[in-house]
Amino acid sequence: MDDLKRDKGAITLNEKKMILSTHKYFFEYRQGQKQPEHIQLRKLVAKVLGIGEATVAQVIAEGNKSENKQLTAPKLPGRPRKELKPNVSEVIRDLVMSANSAGLPLSTPVLRQKLEEEGHKFSKWQLLRILHVLGYFYGHGERRNILHESAENVAFRGRYLRWRFSNLQGNNSVPVIPEVFLDESYCHLNHTTNYTWVPSHGIVCIPGHGPLLVIFGAIIVMRNSNTNKLEGEIVPNSLLIWDPSIKPPSLRGRKRLNADEWENIPDTIRNANLVADQSDYHGNFNAEIFEDLFEKLCAGIKDRYGPVCIHMDGARYHKRRAEQVPTSNSKKDVLHAWLAAHDIIASENCTKAELYELVKRNKHKVPFTCVQIANKHGHSLSYTPPYHCELQPIEGIWAVAKQEVAKTSPHPNLLSIRNKLFEAFTEKVSSKTITDLWRKSLTRAKEYKKYDEHITLVESDDDDLEIEEIVF
Repeated sequence: MDDLKRDKGAITLNEKKMILSTHKYFFEYRQGQKQPEHIQLRKLVAKVLGIGEATVAQVIAEGNKSENKQLTAPKLPGRPRKELKPNVSEVIRDLVMSANSAGLPLSTPVLRQKLEEEGHKFSKWQLLRILHVLGYFYGHGERRNILHESAENVAFRGRYLRWRFSNLQGNNSVPVIPEVFLDESYCHLNHTTNYTWVPSHGIVCIPGHGPLLVIFGAIIVMRNSNTNKLEGEIVPNSLLIWDPSIKPPSLRGRKRLNADEWENIPDTIRNANLVADQSDYHGNFNAEIFEDLFEKLCAGIKDRYGPVCIHMDGARYHKRRAEQVPTSNSKKDVLHAWLAAHDIIASENCTKAELYELVKRNKHKVPFTCVQIANKHGHSLSYTPPYHCELQPIEGIWAVAKQEVAKTSPHPNLLSIRNKLFEAFTEKVSSKTITDLWRKSLTRAKEYKKYDEHITLVESDDDDLEIEEIVF
Protein backbone atom coordinates (compact mmCIF):
# COMPACT_ATOMS: atom_id res chain seq x y z
CA MET A 1 0.00 0.00 0.00
CA ASP A 2 2.95 2.37 0.56
CA ASP A 3 3.52 2.45 -3.21
CA LEU A 4 0.10 4.02 -3.67
CA LYS A 5 0.71 6.96 -1.34
CA ARG A 6 0.14 10.35 -2.91
CA ASP A 7 3.20 12.44 -3.86
CA LYS A 8 3.84 15.53 -1.73
CA GLY A 9 2.51 18.80 -3.07
CA ALA A 10 -0.55 21.02 -3.09
CA ILE A 11 -3.82 19.15 -3.66
CA THR A 12 -6.00 20.07 -6.59
CA LEU A 13 -9.60 21.28 -6.43
CA ASN A 14 -10.88 17.88 -7.64
CA GLU A 15 -8.88 16.12 -4.93
CA LYS A 16 -10.47 18.39 -2.33
CA LYS A 17 -13.93 17.45 -3.64
CA MET A 18 -13.05 13.74 -3.40
CA ILE A 19 -11.91 14.14 0.20
CA LEU A 20 -15.15 15.91 1.15
CA SER A 21 -17.26 13.27 -0.63
CA THR A 22 -15.41 10.40 1.11
CA HIS A 23 -15.63 12.10 4.51
CA LYS A 24 -19.36 12.71 4.09
CA TYR A 25 -20.03 9.09 3.11
CA PHE A 26 -18.20 7.52 6.06
CA PHE A 27 -19.47 10.17 8.51
CA GLU A 28 -23.09 9.31 7.60
CA TYR A 29 -22.26 5.59 7.78
CA ARG A 30 -20.82 6.04 11.31
CA GLN A 31 -23.85 8.03 12.43
CA GLY A 32 -26.12 5.26 11.27
CA GLN A 33 -27.69 7.37 8.56
CA LYS A 34 -26.47 4.93 5.90
CA GLN A 35 -27.03 1.18 5.79
CA PRO A 36 -24.39 -1.19 4.37
CA GLU A 37 -24.78 -1.29 0.61
CA HIS A 38 -24.47 -4.66 -1.14
CA ILE A 39 -23.25 -3.30 -4.47
CA GLN A 40 -20.26 -3.94 -6.71
CA LEU A 41 -16.97 -2.63 -5.22
CA ARG A 42 -16.22 -0.48 -8.28
CA LYS A 43 -19.60 1.25 -7.96
CA LEU A 44 -19.05 1.77 -4.24
CA VAL A 45 -15.63 3.44 -4.82
CA ALA A 46 -17.15 5.68 -7.48
CA LYS A 47 -19.99 6.65 -5.14
CA VAL A 48 -17.68 7.36 -2.20
CA LEU A 49 -15.26 9.49 -4.25
CA GLY A 50 -17.97 11.23 -6.22
CA ILE A 51 -16.55 10.32 -9.61
CA GLY A 52 -17.72 8.24 -12.55
CA GLU A 53 -17.62 4.45 -12.49
CA ALA A 54 -15.81 4.41 -15.85
CA THR A 55 -13.02 6.56 -14.41
CA VAL A 56 -12.57 4.08 -11.54
CA ALA A 57 -12.45 1.21 -14.02
CA GLN A 58 -9.79 2.98 -16.13
CA VAL A 59 -7.51 3.67 -13.14
CA ILE A 60 -7.85 0.08 -11.83
CA ALA A 61 -7.04 -1.34 -15.26
CA GLU A 62 -3.94 0.88 -15.54
CA GLY A 63 -2.79 -0.18 -12.09
CA ASN A 64 -3.26 -3.87 -12.85
CA LYS A 65 -1.20 -3.62 -16.05
CA SER A 66 1.76 -2.03 -14.21
CA GLU A 67 3.98 -4.43 -12.28
CA ASN A 68 4.88 -1.83 -9.61
CA LYS A 69 1.41 -0.31 -9.51
CA GLN A 70 2.91 2.91 -10.93
CA LEU A 71 0.42 5.34 -12.46
CA THR A 72 1.29 7.71 -15.30
CA ALA A 73 0.46 11.41 -15.21
CA PRO A 74 -2.17 12.52 -17.71
CA LYS A 75 -0.98 14.31 -20.83
CA LEU A 76 -1.59 18.03 -20.82
CA PRO A 77 -3.80 19.33 -23.62
CA GLY A 78 -2.31 21.47 -26.36
CA ARG A 79 0.94 21.45 -28.30
CA PRO A 80 3.95 20.15 -26.30
CA ARG A 81 6.38 22.88 -25.25
CA LYS A 82 9.68 23.16 -27.03
CA GLU A 83 12.63 22.23 -24.82
CA LEU A 84 15.31 24.94 -24.55
CA LYS A 85 18.82 24.13 -25.61
CA PRO A 86 21.20 24.33 -22.63
CA ASN A 87 23.03 27.45 -23.80
CA VAL A 88 20.01 29.50 -24.97
CA SER A 89 19.44 31.15 -21.58
CA GLU A 90 23.12 32.16 -21.47
CA VAL A 91 22.94 33.63 -24.99
CA ILE A 92 19.80 35.61 -24.10
CA ARG A 93 21.38 36.85 -20.87
CA ASP A 94 24.53 38.03 -22.69
CA LEU A 95 22.49 39.85 -25.36
CA VAL A 96 20.23 41.56 -22.79
CA MET A 97 23.09 42.52 -20.44
CA SER A 98 25.28 43.91 -23.23
CA ALA A 99 22.40 46.06 -24.51
CA ASN A 100 21.56 47.28 -20.98
CA SER A 101 25.21 48.05 -20.23
CA ALA A 102 25.56 50.06 -23.45
CA GLY A 103 22.33 51.97 -22.75
CA LEU A 104 20.76 50.65 -25.99
CA PRO A 105 17.09 49.61 -26.32
CA LEU A 106 16.46 45.96 -27.15
CA SER A 107 13.09 45.19 -28.75
CA THR A 108 11.62 41.72 -29.31
CA PRO A 109 12.23 41.78 -33.13
CA VAL A 110 15.86 42.83 -32.64
CA LEU A 111 16.40 40.13 -30.01
CA ARG A 112 14.83 37.52 -32.32
CA GLN A 113 17.15 38.55 -35.13
CA LYS A 114 20.24 38.38 -32.91
CA LEU A 115 19.22 34.96 -31.59
CA GLU A 116 18.68 33.72 -35.14
CA GLU A 117 22.20 34.86 -36.02
CA GLU A 118 23.40 32.71 -33.12
CA GLY A 119 21.50 29.71 -34.50
CA HIS A 120 18.43 29.85 -32.24
CA LYS A 121 15.15 30.38 -34.11
CA PHE A 122 11.95 31.21 -32.20
CA SER A 123 8.59 32.67 -33.07
CA LYS A 124 7.60 35.95 -31.43
CA TRP A 125 5.31 34.20 -28.94
CA GLN A 126 7.81 31.46 -28.14
CA LEU A 127 10.45 34.09 -27.38
CA LEU A 128 8.09 36.13 -25.20
CA ARG A 129 7.18 33.02 -23.20
CA ILE A 130 10.85 32.11 -22.76
CA LEU A 131 11.75 35.65 -21.63
CA HIS A 132 9.00 35.63 -19.00
CA VAL A 133 10.03 32.20 -17.74
CA LEU A 134 13.65 33.39 -17.42
CA GLY A 135 12.52 36.40 -15.39
CA TYR A 136 12.89 39.24 -17.91
CA PHE A 137 10.32 41.99 -18.40
CA TYR A 138 9.84 44.71 -21.01
CA GLY A 139 9.87 48.11 -19.30
CA HIS A 140 11.95 51.04 -18.08
CA GLY A 141 14.07 49.14 -15.57
CA GLU A 142 16.31 50.94 -13.09
CA ARG A 143 18.14 53.69 -15.00
CA ARG A 144 21.81 54.07 -14.12
CA ASN A 145 24.77 55.94 -15.51
CA ILE A 146 26.82 53.72 -17.83
CA LEU A 147 29.82 54.15 -15.47
CA HIS A 148 27.80 52.69 -12.57
CA GLU A 149 28.99 49.17 -13.44
CA SER A 150 32.46 50.05 -14.72
CA ALA A 151 35.31 47.94 -13.37
CA GLU A 152 36.81 50.94 -11.53
CA ASN A 153 33.52 51.90 -9.92
CA VAL A 154 32.63 48.34 -8.87
CA ALA A 155 36.10 47.90 -7.34
CA PHE A 156 35.68 51.15 -5.43
CA ARG A 157 32.19 50.06 -4.35
CA GLY A 158 33.63 46.84 -2.95
CA ARG A 159 36.17 48.73 -0.82
CA TYR A 160 33.53 51.18 0.37
CA LEU A 161 31.16 48.36 1.38
CA ARG A 162 33.89 46.55 3.35
CA TRP A 163 34.63 49.82 5.18
CA ARG A 164 30.93 50.33 5.91
CA PHE A 165 30.25 46.76 7.06
CA SER A 166 33.31 46.78 9.33
CA ASN A 167 31.49 49.31 11.52
CA LEU A 168 28.47 47.07 12.14
CA GLN A 169 27.92 45.37 15.50
CA GLY A 170 27.61 41.65 14.73
CA ASN A 171 24.31 40.65 13.14
CA ASN A 172 22.40 43.47 14.83
CA SER A 173 23.02 45.95 12.00
CA VAL A 174 23.82 48.68 14.52
CA PRO A 175 26.89 50.89 13.98
CA VAL A 176 29.67 50.54 16.53
CA ILE A 177 30.84 54.12 15.89
CA PRO A 178 28.16 56.74 15.04
CA GLU A 179 27.74 57.33 11.31
CA VAL A 180 27.29 60.81 9.82
CA PHE A 181 25.90 61.35 6.31
CA LEU A 182 26.63 64.76 4.81
CA ASP A 183 25.14 66.21 1.63
CA GLU A 184 23.96 69.31 -0.20
CA SER A 185 20.70 69.80 -2.06
CA TYR A 186 18.38 72.52 -3.43
CA CYS A 187 14.75 73.53 -3.78
CA HIS A 188 13.30 75.67 -6.57
CA LEU A 189 10.73 78.40 -6.02
CA ASN A 190 8.21 76.56 -8.22
CA HIS A 191 8.79 73.12 -6.70
CA THR A 192 5.51 71.22 -7.06
CA THR A 193 4.22 67.67 -6.91
CA ASN A 194 3.85 65.70 -10.15
CA TYR A 195 0.36 64.51 -9.24
CA THR A 196 -2.84 66.52 -9.79
CA TRP A 197 -6.43 65.99 -10.96
CA VAL A 198 -6.79 66.36 -14.72
CA PRO A 199 -9.67 65.73 -17.15
CA SER A 200 -9.47 62.91 -19.64
CA HIS A 201 -6.69 63.72 -22.17
CA GLY A 202 -6.02 66.90 -20.17
CA ILE A 203 -2.83 68.96 -20.44
CA VAL A 204 -0.97 70.23 -17.36
CA CYS A 205 1.23 73.29 -17.85
CA ILE A 206 4.55 73.12 -16.00
CA PRO A 207 5.92 76.39 -14.59
CA GLY A 208 9.59 77.21 -14.95
CA HIS A 209 11.85 76.24 -12.09
CA GLY A 210 12.56 79.80 -11.02
CA PRO A 211 15.30 80.75 -8.52
CA LEU A 212 16.52 78.15 -6.06
CA LEU A 213 17.62 77.72 -2.45
CA VAL A 214 20.78 75.82 -1.52
CA ILE A 215 20.62 73.32 1.36
CA PHE A 216 23.53 71.98 3.42
CA GLY A 217 23.16 69.53 6.28
CA ALA A 218 24.10 66.26 7.98
CA ILE A 219 22.33 63.45 9.81
CA ILE A 220 23.76 61.03 12.38
CA VAL A 221 22.81 57.43 13.16
CA MET A 222 24.06 55.90 16.42
CA ARG A 223 23.48 53.25 19.06
CA ASN A 224 21.82 54.30 22.30
CA SER A 225 24.18 53.01 24.99
CA ASN A 226 21.29 52.50 27.45
CA THR A 227 18.80 50.65 25.22
CA ASN A 228 21.23 49.38 22.52
CA LYS A 229 18.66 50.57 19.98
CA LEU A 230 19.28 52.61 16.84
CA GLU A 231 18.63 56.34 16.97
CA GLY A 232 19.01 59.13 14.44
CA GLU A 233 18.80 62.90 14.27
CA ILE A 234 19.79 65.89 12.19
CA VAL A 235 23.16 67.04 13.50
CA PRO A 236 22.40 70.20 15.56
CA ASN A 237 23.46 73.47 13.89
CA SER A 238 24.43 71.62 10.68
CA LEU A 239 21.39 72.67 8.65
CA LEU A 240 21.94 75.73 6.46
CA ILE A 241 19.52 77.06 3.80
CA TRP A 242 20.32 80.16 1.79
CA ASP A 243 19.54 82.12 -1.34
CA PRO A 244 22.73 82.06 -3.47
CA SER A 245 21.91 85.45 -4.99
CA ILE A 246 22.36 87.21 -1.63
CA LYS A 247 25.51 89.31 -1.56
CA PRO A 248 27.29 91.27 1.21
CA PRO A 249 25.37 94.42 2.23
CA SER A 250 26.29 97.46 0.15
CA LEU A 251 26.58 101.05 1.34
CA ARG A 252 24.85 102.16 -1.83
CA GLY A 253 21.31 101.67 -3.03
CA ARG A 254 18.26 100.27 -1.32
CA LYS A 255 18.44 97.54 1.26
CA ARG A 256 17.20 94.18 -0.05
CA LEU A 257 13.67 93.23 0.96
CA ASN A 258 13.67 90.78 3.90
CA ALA A 259 17.44 91.18 4.19
CA ASP A 260 17.29 90.76 7.97
CA GLU A 261 15.75 87.30 7.54
CA TRP A 262 18.90 86.07 5.81
CA GLU A 263 21.43 87.37 8.33
CA ASN A 264 22.27 83.87 9.61
CA ILE A 265 24.11 82.99 6.38
CA PRO A 266 27.81 82.34 7.21
CA ASP A 267 30.21 85.02 6.06
CA THR A 268 32.15 82.42 4.06
CA ILE A 269 29.14 82.01 1.81
CA ARG A 270 28.09 85.65 1.75
CA ASN A 271 31.57 86.89 0.84
CA ALA A 272 32.44 84.18 -1.69
CA ASN A 273 31.76 86.42 -4.70
CA LEU A 274 30.30 83.51 -6.67
CA VAL A 275 27.86 84.23 -9.46
CA ALA A 276 24.57 82.65 -8.38
CA ASP A 277 23.89 79.48 -10.38
CA GLN A 278 20.12 78.99 -10.64
CA SER A 279 20.33 75.82 -12.76
CA ASP A 280 22.85 73.66 -10.88
CA TYR A 281 23.23 74.05 -7.12
CA HIS A 282 26.77 72.64 -7.28
CA GLY A 283 27.80 75.89 -8.96
CA ASN A 284 27.08 77.73 -5.70
CA PHE A 285 29.88 75.86 -3.91
CA ASN A 286 33.62 75.87 -4.18
CA ALA A 287 36.30 74.08 -2.15
CA GLU A 288 36.88 77.09 0.14
CA ILE A 289 33.19 77.36 1.09
CA PHE A 290 32.73 73.65 1.66
CA GLU A 291 35.94 73.12 3.63
CA ASP A 292 35.05 76.02 5.96
CA LEU A 293 31.58 74.54 6.61
CA PHE A 294 33.06 71.05 6.97
CA GLU A 295 35.67 72.22 9.49
CA LYS A 296 32.98 73.73 11.72
CA LEU A 297 30.79 70.66 11.34
CA CYS A 298 33.60 68.27 12.31
CA ALA A 299 34.45 70.35 15.38
CA GLY A 300 30.82 70.44 16.50
CA ILE A 301 30.38 66.69 15.97
CA LYS A 302 33.51 65.93 17.98
CA ASP A 303 32.29 68.00 20.94
CA ARG A 304 28.83 66.41 20.92
CA TYR A 305 29.33 62.81 19.78
CA GLY A 306 33.06 62.08 19.78
CA PRO A 307 34.71 60.23 16.85
CA VAL A 308 32.37 59.27 13.97
CA CYS A 309 32.45 57.72 10.50
CA ILE A 310 31.56 60.33 7.88
CA HIS A 311 30.01 59.43 4.51
CA MET A 312 29.69 61.92 1.66
CA ASP A 313 29.64 61.88 -2.13
CA GLY A 314 32.53 62.71 -4.42
CA ALA A 315 31.60 66.21 -5.60
CA ARG A 316 34.64 68.07 -6.89
CA TYR A 317 34.65 70.59 -4.05
CA HIS A 318 34.65 67.66 -1.58
CA LYS A 319 37.89 66.35 -3.08
CA ARG A 320 40.39 69.14 -3.33
CA ARG A 321 43.90 67.81 -2.82
CA ALA A 322 46.01 69.13 0.03
CA GLU A 323 48.48 70.34 -2.60
CA GLN A 324 48.10 71.07 -6.28
CA VAL A 325 48.66 68.08 -8.55
CA PRO A 326 49.89 68.75 -12.12
CA THR A 327 47.38 68.32 -14.91
CA SER A 328 47.73 67.33 -18.56
CA ASN A 329 48.24 71.03 -19.35
CA SER A 330 51.23 71.36 -17.00
CA LYS A 331 54.67 71.84 -18.50
CA LYS A 332 57.15 69.00 -18.59
CA ASP A 333 59.49 70.51 -15.97
CA VAL A 334 56.52 70.93 -13.58
CA LEU A 335 55.70 67.26 -13.97
CA HIS A 336 59.34 66.31 -13.34
CA ALA A 337 59.50 68.53 -10.25
CA TRP A 338 56.32 67.06 -8.76
CA LEU A 339 57.50 63.50 -9.29
CA ALA A 340 60.88 64.27 -7.73
CA ALA A 341 59.23 65.94 -4.71
CA HIS A 342 57.35 62.68 -4.07
CA ASP A 343 60.40 60.42 -4.54
CA ILE A 344 59.14 58.97 -7.81
CA ILE A 345 61.94 58.13 -10.23
CA ALA A 346 61.38 59.25 -13.81
CA SER A 347 63.91 59.17 -16.62
CA GLU A 348 64.91 62.43 -18.26
CA ASN A 349 64.07 60.79 -21.57
CA CYS A 350 60.40 60.28 -20.64
CA THR A 351 57.88 62.09 -22.77
CA LYS A 352 55.32 64.45 -21.28
CA ALA A 353 52.61 61.80 -21.73
CA GLU A 354 54.69 59.25 -19.79
CA LEU A 355 55.34 61.74 -17.00
CA TYR A 356 51.68 62.61 -16.71
CA GLU A 357 50.81 58.91 -16.57
CA LEU A 358 53.19 58.57 -13.60
CA VAL A 359 51.53 61.56 -11.93
CA LYS A 360 48.08 60.03 -12.33
CA ARG A 361 49.26 56.73 -10.87
CA ASN A 362 50.73 58.42 -7.81
CA LYS A 363 48.42 61.36 -7.10
CA HIS A 364 46.71 59.29 -4.39
CA LYS A 365 49.80 60.04 -2.27
CA VAL A 366 48.45 63.57 -1.89
CA PRO A 367 45.49 63.34 0.53
CA PHE A 368 42.23 65.21 0.17
CA THR A 369 41.88 68.29 2.35
CA CYS A 370 38.55 67.08 3.74
CA VAL A 371 40.17 63.82 4.83
CA GLN A 372 42.81 65.79 6.71
CA ILE A 373 40.13 67.94 8.36
CA ALA A 374 38.17 64.85 9.45
CA ASN A 375 41.27 63.10 10.78
CA LYS A 376 42.30 66.22 12.69
CA HIS A 377 39.09 65.99 14.70
CA GLY A 378 39.37 62.21 15.20
CA HIS A 379 36.87 61.18 12.53
CA SER A 380 37.22 58.75 9.61
CA LEU A 381 35.89 59.70 6.18
CA SER A 382 34.78 57.72 3.13
CA TYR A 383 33.37 58.90 -0.16
CA THR A 384 30.38 56.95 -1.50
CA PRO A 385 30.89 55.48 -4.99
CA PRO A 386 29.88 57.71 -7.91
CA TYR A 387 26.26 57.32 -9.10
CA HIS A 388 25.18 55.57 -5.86
CA CYS A 389 22.82 58.06 -4.20
CA GLU A 390 20.78 55.10 -2.89
CA LEU A 391 23.60 54.44 -0.39
CA GLN A 392 23.06 57.91 1.14
CA PRO A 393 20.05 57.93 3.53
CA ILE A 394 20.17 61.73 3.72
CA GLU A 395 18.86 61.82 0.14
CA GLY A 396 15.57 60.53 1.55
CA ILE A 397 15.55 63.31 4.16
CA TRP A 398 15.72 65.94 1.41
CA ALA A 399 12.80 64.20 -0.34
CA VAL A 400 10.66 64.26 2.84
CA ALA A 401 11.24 68.00 3.35
CA LYS A 402 10.72 68.94 -0.30
CA GLN A 403 7.51 66.96 -0.39
CA GLU A 404 6.10 69.28 2.28
CA VAL A 405 7.08 72.27 0.11
CA ALA A 406 5.31 70.70 -2.89
CA LYS A 407 2.14 70.04 -0.86
CA THR A 408 1.82 73.70 0.11
CA SER A 409 2.80 75.26 -3.22
CA PRO A 410 2.66 77.86 -4.66
CA HIS A 411 4.93 79.97 -2.47
CA PRO A 412 5.30 83.74 -2.85
CA ASN A 413 9.09 83.84 -2.45
CA LEU A 414 12.18 81.90 -1.43
CA LEU A 415 11.86 83.03 2.19
CA SER A 416 8.51 81.25 2.41
CA ILE A 417 10.09 78.06 1.06
CA ARG A 418 13.01 78.33 3.46
CA ASN A 419 10.66 78.61 6.43
CA LYS A 420 8.64 75.64 5.17
CA LEU A 421 11.77 73.57 4.81
CA PHE A 422 12.89 74.35 8.37
CA GLU A 423 9.41 73.46 9.58
CA ALA A 424 9.49 70.16 7.69
CA PHE A 425 12.92 69.22 9.04
CA THR A 426 11.63 69.85 12.57
CA GLU A 427 8.19 68.25 12.38
CA LYS A 428 8.45 65.56 9.67
CA VAL A 429 11.98 64.21 10.12
CA SER A 430 11.90 62.05 13.25
CA SER A 431 14.44 59.59 14.62
CA LYS A 432 12.39 56.77 13.08
CA THR A 433 12.43 58.48 9.67
CA ILE A 434 16.22 58.64 9.74
CA THR A 435 16.78 55.10 11.04
CA ASP A 436 14.32 53.64 8.51
CA LEU A 437 16.16 55.36 5.65
CA TRP A 438 19.49 54.18 7.09
CA ARG A 439 18.27 50.57 7.21
CA LYS A 440 16.98 50.88 3.65
CA SER A 441 20.38 52.09 2.42
CA LEU A 442 22.09 49.30 4.36
CA THR A 443 19.81 46.75 2.69
CA ARG A 444 20.84 48.12 -0.72
CA ALA A 445 24.48 47.90 0.34
CA LYS A 446 24.04 44.22 1.25
CA GLU A 447 22.31 43.59 -2.09
CA TYR A 448 25.28 45.12 -3.90
CA LYS A 449 27.64 42.84 -1.96
CA LYS A 450 25.81 39.75 -3.24
CA TYR A 451 25.31 41.21 -6.71
CA ASP A 452 28.99 42.05 -7.18
CA GLU A 453 29.96 38.37 -6.91
CA HIS A 454 28.39 37.68 -10.33
CA ILE A 455 28.38 41.12 -11.95
CA THR A 456 28.93 41.79 -15.66
CA LEU A 457 31.41 44.68 -15.80
CA VAL A 458 31.19 47.56 -18.27
CA GLU A 459 34.32 48.67 -20.08
CA SER A 460 35.15 52.29 -19.35
CA ASP A 461 37.74 54.72 -20.65
CA ASP A 462 36.99 57.34 -18.01
CA ASP A 463 40.31 58.60 -16.70
CA ASP A 464 38.76 61.04 -14.23
CA LEU A 465 37.06 58.44 -12.05
CA GLU A 466 38.63 58.57 -8.61
CA ILE A 467 38.95 55.11 -7.05
CA GLU A 468 41.48 55.72 -4.25
CA GLU A 469 39.05 57.42 -1.90
CA ILE A 470 38.65 55.04 1.05
CA VAL A 471 40.28 56.22 4.24
CA PHE A 472 40.49 53.71 7.08
